[in-house]
Amino acid sequence: MARTPPATGAIRKLFATDLPLFRDHLLRLDADSRRNRFIGGVSDEFIARYAARCFSRGAVVFGYIVDGEVRGAAELHPTDEGDSATAEAAFSVEPGLRRQGVGRELFAHLIRCARAYGVRHLRMNCLAHNRAMQALARKFKAELVLDRWETVAHLDAEAPTLFTLYNEAMNDAIDFTKAAISLQRRIWRTGRDEARPAA
Repeated sequence: MARTPPATGAIRKLFATDLPLFRDHLLRLDADSRRNRFIGGVSDEFIARYAARCFSRGAVVFGYIVDGEVRGAAELHPTDEGDSATAEAAFSVEPGLRRQGVGRELFAHLIRCARAYGVRHLRMNCLAHNRAMQALARKFKAELVLDRWETVAHLDAEAPTLFTLYNEAMNDAIDFTKAAISLQRRIWRTGRDEARPAA
């Protein structure tokens, strides 16, 4: 299945070489978006450390990329309990790209990836007033558990099939190639800018 959302960008898996792109996306989130994403206000320093940890602790991250920049992301994190059948999901989409189907497509990618990794249960925390995220979870038949401060969405993922495993492996290979090309372009652009004489 093609990885193309209905807006102007494309979705692919992010790798450690994409850390600056992922970090810059999170840093561009406004105060409300940060609060919704991290269940509270966070500093730029926290975000920089968090982005680095995502790639060092086994998280799987998909990015929605427009003109070489990550503008939305979906994250699949292993749980602290070490239960490989359960993972935590998180999403962020920059304000200008919301209500265009980007979040829905990121969610669909994350579910397919979870199936391929053998994850059977996805947990997702969001603030109780975050109706957009709750509506997105309901579209994927998530069971929502509400308390005074936050909503926890539980979503059972189907067991993987040979087709889903093959499809994920092929997509990984394609996404890795795209990441390598993206890195090469950034290196080339940086070298070109450094070589340009000062005005």
